Amino acid sequence: MKIICPNSKRHCRFVTTAHEVHTWVVSQTGDFVKDLRCIDVSHLPEKGDLFTCKTCGAEVKVED
Repeated sequence: MKIICPNSKRHCRFVTTAHEVHTWVVSQTGDFVKDLRCIDVSHLPEKGDLFTCKTCGAEVKVED
């Protein structure tokens, strides 16, 4: 995958989402108390996701 900013090829940092799996401490009713740490990533960034240039905010093109 190649991510390219439409405004400048010099822009080389991008913002997108990933889905993490965390270990939590919860109460007796299952309410969140504390996040212990990330233990896995269930969805890595991929071509179909939205990517935004961190430098200029433009929606970017993703190529194979």
